[in-house]
Amino acid sequence: MNRNNIRENKAGKEMELNQNQEKLKEYRKRAKELVAQMTLEEKVGQTLYQAPAIPRLGIKAYNWWNEALHGVARAGTATVFPQAIGMAATFDEELLKQVGDVIATEARAKYNAQQKAGDHDIYKGLTFWAPNGNLFRDPRWGRGQETYGEDPYLTSRLAVGFIKGLQGEDPDHLKAAACAKHFAVHSGPEGIRHEFNAVVSKQDLYETYLPAFKACVQEAKVEAVMGAYNRTNGEPCCASKTLLQDILRKEWGFKGHVVSDCGAIADFHENHKITKTPLESATMAMNNGCDLNCGCVFPNLRDAVRGGYVDEARLDEAVTNLMECRMKLGILGDERQEELDKLNATQEEWKLRAMGTTIGCHTVIKKGFKDLSIRTCDLT
Repeated sequence: MNRNNIRENKAGKEMELNQNQEKLKEYRKRAKELVAQMTLEEKVGQTLYQAPAIPRLGIKAYNWWNEALHGVARAGTATVFPQAIGMAATFDEELLKQVGDVIATEARAKYNAQQKAGDHDIYKGLTFWAPNGNLFRDPRWGRGQETYGEDPYLTSRLAVGFIKGLQGEDPDHLKAAACAKHFAVHSGPEGIRHEFNAVVSKQDLYETYLPAFKACVQEAKVEAVMGAYNRTNGEPCCASKTLLQDILRKEWGFKGHVVSDCGAIADFHENHKITKTPLESATMAMNNGCDLNCGCVFPNLRDAVRGGYVDEARLDEAVTNLMECRMKLGILGDERQEELDKLNATQEEWKLRAMGTTIGCHTVIKKGFKDLSIRTCDLT
Protein backbone atom coordinates (compact mmCIF):
# COMPACT_ATOMS: atom_id res chain seq x y z
CA MET A 1 0.00 0.00 0.00
CA ASN A 2 1.01 3.66 -0.17
CA ARG A 3 3.19 4.09 2.91
CA ASN A 4 2.34 7.80 2.99
CA ASN A 5 -1.23 6.89 3.88
CA ILE A 6 -0.28 4.97 7.02
CA ARG A 7 -1.09 6.92 10.16
CA GLU A 8 0.94 6.68 13.34
CA ASN A 9 -0.11 6.26 16.94
CA LYS A 10 1.09 8.42 19.82
CA ALA A 11 4.23 6.33 20.21
CA GLY A 12 5.18 7.08 16.61
CA LYS A 13 4.59 3.51 15.47
CA GLU A 14 2.54 2.48 12.47
CA MET A 15 -1.09 2.19 13.51
CA GLU A 16 -3.10 -0.98 12.89
CA LEU A 17 -6.87 -0.98 12.47
CA ASN A 18 -7.47 -2.27 16.01
CA GLN A 19 -5.66 0.83 17.31
CA ASN A 20 -7.48 3.22 15.00
CA GLN A 21 -10.41 4.14 17.25
CA GLU A 22 -11.60 6.88 14.92
CA LYS A 23 -11.97 4.46 12.02
CA LEU A 24 -13.58 1.78 14.21
CA LYS A 25 -16.17 4.28 15.47
CA GLU A 26 -16.88 5.30 11.88
CA TYR A 27 -17.49 1.69 10.85
CA ARG A 28 -19.77 1.11 13.82
CA LYS A 29 -21.80 4.21 13.03
CA ARG A 30 -22.13 3.31 9.35
CA ALA A 31 -23.07 -0.28 10.18
CA LYS A 32 -25.83 0.85 12.54
CA GLU A 33 -27.19 3.25 9.93
CA LEU A 34 -27.22 0.47 7.33
CA VAL A 35 -29.00 -1.99 9.61
CA ALA A 36 -31.61 0.65 10.47
CA GLN A 37 -32.68 0.63 6.81
CA MET A 38 -33.25 -3.15 6.70
CA THR A 39 -36.58 -4.92 7.07
CA LEU A 40 -36.94 -7.69 9.63
CA GLU A 41 -36.66 -10.32 6.91
CA GLU A 42 -33.52 -8.71 5.51
CA LYS A 43 -31.89 -8.61 8.93
CA VAL A 44 -32.67 -12.25 9.57
CA GLY A 45 -31.16 -13.16 6.20
CA GLN A 46 -27.87 -11.50 7.13
CA THR A 47 -27.47 -13.76 10.19
CA LEU A 48 -27.03 -16.79 7.92
CA TYR A 49 -23.59 -17.83 6.73
CA GLN A 50 -24.81 -17.72 3.11
CA ALA A 51 -26.10 -14.15 3.43
CA PRO A 52 -28.24 -13.02 0.48
CA ALA A 53 -27.80 -9.77 -1.40
CA ILE A 54 -29.84 -6.67 -0.59
CA PRO A 55 -29.52 -4.77 -3.89
CA ARG A 56 -31.49 -1.70 -2.77
CA LEU A 57 -28.89 -1.11 -0.03
CA GLY A 58 -25.87 -1.97 -2.17
CA ILE A 59 -25.16 -5.16 -0.21
CA LYS A 60 -23.79 -8.06 -2.24
CA ALA A 61 -24.38 -11.71 -1.41
CA TYR A 62 -21.67 -13.03 0.89
CA ASN A 63 -20.76 -16.49 2.13
CA TRP A 64 -19.00 -16.30 5.49
CA TRP A 65 -17.59 -19.82 5.45
CA ASN A 66 -13.94 -20.11 4.46
CA GLU A 67 -11.04 -22.14 5.82
CA ALA A 68 -7.33 -21.44 6.21
CA LEU A 69 -5.79 -23.53 8.99
CA HIS A 70 -2.66 -24.15 6.90
CA GLY A 71 -3.38 -22.40 3.62
CA VAL A 72 -6.37 -21.08 1.68
CA ALA A 73 -8.53 -24.19 1.48
CA ARG A 74 -11.16 -25.65 -0.83
CA ALA A 75 -11.07 -23.01 -3.55
CA GLY A 76 -8.54 -24.17 -6.10
CA THR A 77 -4.76 -24.06 -6.15
CA ALA A 78 -3.04 -22.58 -3.10
CA THR A 79 0.16 -22.76 -1.11
CA VAL A 80 -0.14 -25.62 1.36
CA PHE A 81 1.71 -25.21 4.63
CA PRO A 82 2.20 -28.08 7.08
CA GLN A 83 -0.70 -28.92 9.37
CA ALA A 84 -0.99 -26.64 12.40
CA ILE A 85 0.45 -29.23 14.76
CA GLY A 86 3.47 -29.54 12.48
CA MET A 87 4.01 -25.78 12.43
CA ALA A 88 3.69 -25.77 16.22
CA ALA A 89 6.80 -27.93 16.39
CA THR A 90 8.80 -24.86 15.32
CA PHE A 91 7.80 -22.96 18.50
CA ASP A 92 8.09 -19.86 16.33
CA GLU A 93 5.43 -17.14 16.77
CA GLU A 94 6.98 -14.86 14.15
CA LEU A 95 6.97 -17.66 11.59
CA LEU A 96 3.25 -18.25 12.17
CA LYS A 97 2.70 -14.54 11.60
CA GLN A 98 4.49 -14.82 8.25
CA VAL A 99 2.37 -17.83 7.34
CA GLY A 100 -0.80 -15.90 8.17
CA ASP A 101 0.37 -13.00 6.03
CA VAL A 102 1.04 -15.22 3.00
CA ILE A 103 -2.37 -16.85 3.39
CA ALA A 104 -4.08 -13.45 3.53
CA THR A 105 -2.21 -12.29 0.42
CA GLU A 106 -3.35 -15.33 -1.52
CA ALA A 107 -6.86 -14.90 -0.14
CA ARG A 108 -7.08 -11.33 -1.45
CA ALA A 109 -5.88 -12.44 -4.86
CA LYS A 110 -8.44 -15.22 -5.03
CA TYR A 111 -11.20 -12.95 -3.72
CA ASN A 112 -10.47 -10.34 -6.40
CA ALA A 113 -10.63 -12.92 -9.18
CA GLN A 114 -13.81 -14.49 -7.79
CA GLN A 115 -15.54 -11.13 -7.40
CA LYS A 116 -14.76 -10.19 -10.99
CA ALA A 117 -16.40 -13.46 -12.03
CA GLY A 118 -19.43 -12.75 -9.85
CA ASP A 119 -18.66 -15.80 -7.69
CA HIS A 120 -20.03 -15.37 -4.13
CA ASP A 121 -20.14 -19.07 -3.29
CA ILE A 122 -18.84 -20.96 -0.26
CA TYR A 123 -15.06 -20.77 0.36
CA LYS A 124 -14.80 -17.57 -1.68
CA GLY A 125 -14.86 -14.92 1.06
CA LEU A 126 -12.31 -13.20 3.30
CA THR A 127 -13.61 -14.48 6.64
CA PHE A 128 -11.50 -17.48 7.63
CA TRP A 129 -12.50 -19.84 10.43
CA ALA A 130 -8.98 -20.26 11.77
CA PRO A 131 -6.98 -20.71 13.95
CA ASN A 132 -8.01 -23.64 16.14
CA GLY A 133 -7.36 -22.65 19.76
CA ASN A 134 -8.31 -25.99 21.29
CA LEU A 135 -5.86 -28.26 23.09
CA PHE A 136 -5.04 -31.72 21.77
CA ARG A 137 -5.17 -33.95 24.83
CA ASP A 138 -7.51 -36.76 23.77
CA PRO A 139 -6.44 -39.11 20.94
CA ARG A 140 -10.10 -39.99 20.35
CA TRP A 141 -10.64 -36.51 18.92
CA GLY A 142 -10.34 -36.60 15.15
CA ARG A 143 -9.08 -33.06 14.58
CA GLY A 144 -5.97 -32.85 16.71
CA GLN A 145 -3.83 -32.05 13.67
CA GLU A 146 -5.65 -28.70 13.40
CA THR A 147 -4.36 -27.56 16.79
CA TYR A 148 -1.02 -26.29 18.05
CA GLY A 149 -0.76 -29.16 20.52
CA GLU A 150 -1.49 -29.71 24.18
CA ASP A 151 0.09 -26.67 25.82
CA PRO A 152 -2.03 -23.57 26.62
CA TYR A 153 0.89 -21.15 26.48
CA LEU A 154 2.34 -22.38 23.18
CA THR A 155 -1.14 -22.43 21.64
CA SER A 156 -1.67 -18.85 22.80
CA ARG A 157 1.57 -17.57 21.28
CA LEU A 158 1.20 -19.29 17.92
CA ALA A 159 -2.47 -18.39 17.57
CA VAL A 160 -1.68 -14.73 18.24
CA GLY A 161 1.07 -14.74 15.63
CA PHE A 162 -1.15 -16.40 13.03
CA ILE A 163 -4.02 -13.96 13.62
CA LYS A 164 -1.80 -10.90 13.42
CA GLY A 165 -0.38 -12.09 10.12
CA LEU A 166 -3.77 -12.97 8.67
CA GLN A 167 -5.49 -9.72 9.70
CA GLY A 168 -2.59 -7.51 8.67
CA GLU A 169 -1.35 -4.09 9.71
CA ASP A 170 -3.33 -1.69 7.55
CA PRO A 171 -4.65 1.30 9.55
CA ASP A 172 -8.08 1.24 7.90
CA HIS A 173 -8.82 -2.36 6.95
CA LEU A 174 -8.33 -6.00 7.84
CA LYS A 175 -6.39 -7.92 5.22
CA ALA A 176 -8.55 -10.93 6.11
CA ALA A 177 -10.68 -11.76 9.16
CA ALA A 178 -9.55 -14.52 11.53
CA CYS A 179 -11.80 -16.59 13.78
CA ALA A 180 -10.67 -18.33 16.98
CA LYS A 181 -12.40 -21.71 17.31
CA HIS A 182 -13.93 -23.78 18.96
CA PHE A 183 -14.94 -21.89 22.09
CA ALA A 184 -14.59 -23.68 24.50
CA VAL A 185 -13.39 -26.95 26.11
CA HIS A 186 -13.78 -28.70 22.77
CA SER A 187 -11.48 -31.64 22.11
CA GLY A 188 -13.33 -34.66 23.40
CA PRO A 189 -14.31 -37.89 21.65
CA GLU A 190 -15.17 -37.21 18.01
CA GLY A 191 -18.12 -39.57 17.87
CA ILE A 192 -20.14 -37.75 20.54
CA ARG A 193 -19.06 -34.17 19.98
CA HIS A 194 -22.62 -33.12 19.02
CA GLU A 195 -24.05 -34.25 22.37
CA PHE A 196 -21.07 -34.18 24.74
CA ASN A 197 -21.14 -32.18 27.98
CA ALA A 198 -17.65 -31.10 29.07
CA VAL A 199 -17.60 -30.76 32.85
CA VAL A 200 -14.69 -28.61 33.96
CA SER A 201 -13.74 -26.80 37.15
CA LYS A 202 -13.39 -23.03 37.16
CA GLN A 203 -9.66 -23.37 37.82
CA ASP A 204 -9.14 -25.79 34.93
CA LEU A 205 -11.29 -23.63 32.68
CA TYR A 206 -9.24 -20.51 33.32
CA GLU A 207 -5.80 -22.13 33.56
CA THR A 208 -6.11 -24.66 30.74
CA TYR A 209 -8.89 -24.08 28.25
CA LEU A 210 -9.33 -20.30 28.09
CA PRO A 211 -5.82 -18.75 27.94
CA ALA A 212 -5.41 -19.21 24.18
CA PHE A 213 -8.79 -17.66 23.43
CA LYS A 214 -8.13 -14.79 25.82
CA ALA A 215 -4.86 -14.05 24.04
CA CYS A 216 -6.60 -14.19 20.65
CA VAL A 217 -9.14 -11.63 21.83
CA GLN A 218 -7.06 -9.25 23.91
CA GLU A 219 -3.68 -9.42 22.17
CA ALA A 220 -4.42 -10.30 18.57
CA LYS A 221 -7.84 -8.56 18.44
CA VAL A 222 -9.31 -11.49 16.55
CA GLU A 223 -12.37 -10.47 14.52
CA ALA A 224 -14.52 -13.53 15.22
CA VAL A 225 -14.98 -16.35 17.71
CA MET A 226 -16.71 -19.64 16.87
CA GLY A 227 -18.73 -21.51 19.46
CA ALA A 228 -18.14 -25.24 19.85
CA TYR A 229 -20.50 -28.19 19.32
CA ASN A 230 -20.36 -29.44 22.89
CA ARG A 231 -21.91 -28.19 26.08
CA THR A 232 -19.62 -26.82 28.77
CA ASN A 233 -20.90 -27.35 32.29
CA GLY A 234 -24.37 -27.91 30.91
CA GLU A 235 -24.60 -24.88 28.61
CA PRO A 236 -24.37 -25.37 24.82
CA CYS A 237 -21.30 -23.40 23.79
CA CYS A 238 -23.09 -21.56 20.98
CA ALA A 239 -25.65 -20.27 23.48
CA SER A 240 -23.61 -20.11 26.66
CA LYS A 241 -24.24 -17.00 28.74
CA THR A 242 -21.14 -17.87 30.75
CA LEU A 243 -18.84 -18.13 27.73
CA LEU A 244 -20.30 -15.67 25.25
CA GLN A 245 -21.56 -12.90 27.53
CA ASP A 246 -19.87 -13.07 30.93
CA ILE A 247 -16.37 -14.06 29.78
CA LEU A 248 -16.02 -13.13 26.09
CA ARG A 249 -17.88 -9.81 25.99
CA LYS A 250 -17.80 -8.50 29.56
CA GLU A 251 -14.59 -9.91 31.01
CA TRP A 252 -12.40 -9.81 27.91
CA GLY A 253 -14.02 -6.90 26.06
CA PHE A 254 -14.52 -8.74 22.76
CA LYS A 255 -15.83 -6.41 20.01
CA GLY A 256 -16.17 -8.72 17.01
CA HIS A 257 -18.83 -11.24 16.00
CA VAL A 258 -19.67 -14.74 17.21
CA VAL A 259 -20.43 -17.55 14.75
CA SER A 260 -21.80 -21.01 15.48
CA ASP A 261 -20.01 -24.12 14.37
CA CYS A 262 -21.81 -25.69 11.43
CA GLY A 263 -25.00 -27.35 12.57
CA ALA A 264 -24.27 -26.64 16.23
CA ILE A 265 -27.49 -24.71 16.89
CA ALA A 266 -29.58 -27.55 15.45
CA ASP A 267 -27.78 -29.79 17.94
CA PHE A 268 -29.64 -28.02 20.75
CA HIS A 269 -32.90 -29.79 19.90
CA GLU A 270 -31.60 -32.73 17.87
CA ASN A 271 -28.78 -34.03 20.09
CA HIS A 272 -28.33 -32.12 23.34
CA LYS A 273 -32.11 -32.17 23.88
CA ILE A 274 -32.08 -28.89 25.80
CA THR A 275 -34.68 -27.31 23.49
CA LYS A 276 -37.60 -28.90 21.67
CA THR A 277 -37.86 -26.89 18.45
CA PRO A 278 -35.71 -24.92 15.98
CA LEU A 279 -37.52 -21.76 17.14
CA GLU A 280 -36.41 -22.35 20.71
CA SER A 281 -32.86 -23.10 19.59
CA ALA A 282 -32.62 -19.95 17.46
CA THR A 283 -33.99 -17.89 20.35
CA MET A 284 -31.52 -19.36 22.82
CA ALA A 285 -28.51 -18.81 20.59
CA MET A 286 -29.36 -15.23 19.60
CA ASN A 287 -30.32 -14.13 23.12
CA ASN A 288 -27.06 -15.46 24.55
CA GLY A 289 -24.73 -13.81 22.05
CA CYS A 290 -24.42 -15.81 18.82
CA ASP A 291 -24.55 -13.45 15.82
CA LEU A 292 -24.11 -15.74 12.81
CA ASN A 293 -25.51 -19.21 12.12
CA CYS A 294 -23.53 -21.70 10.11
CA GLY A 295 -26.60 -23.83 9.55
CA CYS A 296 -30.28 -23.39 8.82
CA VAL A 297 -31.86 -22.54 12.20
CA PHE A 298 -31.71 -18.73 12.24
CA PRO A 299 -34.50 -18.24 9.66
CA ASN A 300 -36.70 -18.94 12.70
CA LEU A 301 -35.59 -15.58 14.13
CA ARG A 302 -38.32 -13.84 12.17
CA ASP A 303 -40.97 -15.66 14.18
CA ALA A 304 -38.89 -15.32 17.34
CA VAL A 305 -38.88 -11.53 17.01
CA ARG A 306 -42.53 -11.34 16.02
CA GLY A 307 -43.46 -13.61 18.92
CA GLY A 308 -41.54 -11.52 21.43
CA TYR A 309 -38.95 -14.20 22.21
CA VAL A 310 -36.05 -12.14 20.82
CA ASP A 311 -35.83 -8.37 21.16
CA GLU A 312 -35.31 -6.84 17.71
CA ALA A 313 -32.63 -4.62 19.25
CA ARG A 314 -30.56 -7.75 19.92
CA LEU A 315 -31.00 -8.82 16.30
CA ASP A 316 -29.92 -5.33 15.21
CA GLU A 317 -26.79 -5.67 17.34
CA ALA A 318 -25.91 -9.01 15.74
CA VAL A 319 -26.36 -7.73 12.18
CA THR A 320 -24.43 -4.57 13.03
CA ASN A 321 -21.51 -6.72 14.19
CA LEU A 322 -21.59 -8.54 10.84
CA MET A 323 -21.89 -5.42 8.67
CA GLU A 324 -19.05 -3.82 10.63
CA CYS A 325 -16.83 -6.81 9.86
CA ARG A 326 -17.48 -6.48 6.14
CA MET A 327 -16.67 -2.78 6.33
CA LYS A 328 -13.42 -3.54 8.13
CA LEU A 329 -12.53 -5.81 5.23
CA GLY A 330 -13.32 -3.05 2.75
CA ILE A 331 -15.91 -5.16 0.93
CA LEU A 332 -19.02 -3.19 1.83
CA GLY A 333 -19.58 0.41 0.79
CA ASP A 334 -15.93 1.41 0.89
CA GLU A 335 -15.05 4.73 -0.72
CA ARG A 336 -11.44 3.61 -1.09
CA GLN A 337 -12.31 0.73 -3.41
CA GLU A 338 -9.89 1.85 -6.12
CA GLU A 339 -7.09 2.05 -3.59
CA LEU A 340 -8.13 -1.30 -2.12
CA ASP A 341 -7.96 -2.88 -5.56
CA LYS A 342 -4.34 -1.77 -5.73
CA LEU A 343 -3.74 -3.13 -2.22
CA ASN A 344 -5.18 -6.51 -3.08
CA ALA A 345 -2.53 -8.80 -4.44
CA THR A 346 -2.52 -10.20 -7.94
CA GLN A 347 -1.85 -13.89 -8.56
CA GLU A 348 1.78 -13.14 -9.40
CA GLU A 349 2.26 -11.02 -6.29
CA TRP A 350 1.14 -13.73 -3.92
CA LYS A 351 3.52 -16.18 -5.55
CA LEU A 352 6.38 -13.77 -4.94
CA ARG A 353 5.28 -13.16 -1.36
CA ALA A 354 5.42 -16.88 -0.66
CA MET A 355 9.03 -17.22 -1.81
CA GLY A 356 11.49 -18.25 0.83
CA THR A 357 8.89 -19.10 3.47
CA THR A 358 10.15 -22.16 5.33
CA ILE A 359 8.74 -24.18 8.16
CA GLY A 360 11.03 -26.65 9.85
CA CYS A 361 11.95 -29.28 7.30
CA HIS A 362 9.09 -28.18 5.02
CA THR A 363 10.11 -25.60 2.43
CA VAL A 364 7.44 -23.83 0.44
CA ILE A 365 10.06 -22.41 -1.94
CA LYS A 366 13.20 -24.45 -2.42
CA LYS A 367 15.78 -21.70 -2.70
CA GLY A 368 18.32 -24.09 -4.12
CA PHE A 369 16.08 -25.14 -6.99
CA LYS A 370 16.81 -23.60 -10.35
CA ASP A 371 13.23 -22.74 -11.20
CA LEU A 372 12.29 -21.52 -7.70
CA SER A 373 8.92 -23.16 -8.24
CA ILE A 374 6.20 -23.06 -5.65
CA ARG A 375 4.78 -26.26 -4.27
CA THR A 376 1.04 -26.05 -4.65
CA CYS A 377 -1.84 -28.44 -4.24
CA ASP A 378 -5.32 -28.33 -5.71
CA LEU A 379 -7.63 -28.49 -2.70
CA THR A 380 -10.89 -28.80 -4.63
